[in-house]
Amino acid sequence: MAAQQPPSGTGIGPLAFAIGIVVLLVGLIVNPLVVAPLGGAITLLAAIAWARQGGRTTGPIDEATPRPPTQATSGEERYSRSRLLERATLALGGVVGLGVALPAVGFTVLPSFLGQRQRLVDLGPMSAFPEGQFVIATFLADPQAGEVSRRSAYVRNNGFVGNEPSFTIMSSRCTHVGCPTQPNGLIFTRRGHRERTHTGEVALVPTQPSGFGCPCHGSQFDNEGNRTAGPAPRALDRYRFSIRHGHLWLERRYSVSRVEGTGAQARIHAFALKGAGEPATGPESWFYPLDPS
Repeated sequence: MAAQQPPSGTGIGPLAFAIGIVVLLVGLIVNPLVVAPLGGAITLLAAIAWARQGGRTTGPIDEATPRPPTQATSGEERYSRSRLLERATLALGGVVGLGVALPAVGFTVLPSFLGQRQRLVDLGPMSAFPEGQFVIATFLADPQAGEVSRRSAYVRNNGFVGNEPSFTIMSSRCTHVGCPTQPNGLIFTRRGHRERTHTGEVALVPTQPSGFGCPCHGSQFDNEGNRTAGPAPRALDRYRFSIRHGHLWLERRYSVSRVEGTGAQARIHAFALKGAGEPATGPESWFYPLDPS
């Protein structure tokens, strides 16, 4: 008489494995720290479940029909052809998945942990920046790269806070797609001059802005860099600075969500440097990959 064993079917192992691969690959793009590990965990658990399921037998078992002796009668497990092929396919799929995932992980995640080379820029003596006035400083971020590295920054001397000098130094690049902004106001080109510094020549041009604007897509910013209109997702980026032997030196850039107050008394909501178009706060900021430090 034949005893019927409940069929296990193919189960959800292969489907969960496929879903895990999709979540893993999407996570490498949108959020390598949260979504990608989740996809990896789903893939791993599904692979284990799939492999364990492959060893189960399905279909009717006829207890009345004698079976020829096999290796299983001596206590050794015998692999069926279907089980061998299934596990070989699973292993091959894992190798292919790693081959696809590892390069993507390397290009997406590693630059954020390894960091980028940051070149300091000497903007010239502090006396070149009158207190309370904006000056457009134009310089080469990397002289070896040439004109492609030419940048501008809006520099305002805020005077002293105690014994420490205070400067507001904002990047001229719009935070929408990186277009160069310009002051909304007078630019005193004829009063400009050039300074030869330790890191190259710097052009300094005084300006009297009433905010800053992007002529390409219409984003507008006030004198502290806060976004006031347009598609930009955050305030203008800023530079850290230091004073060395009476000279003003530019250091790393950082991103800003907003600024409360003005000048030396401003409260700056600072973040690690974000890419163009990336918001610094809010749920939408979770859907962007890691940025190089």
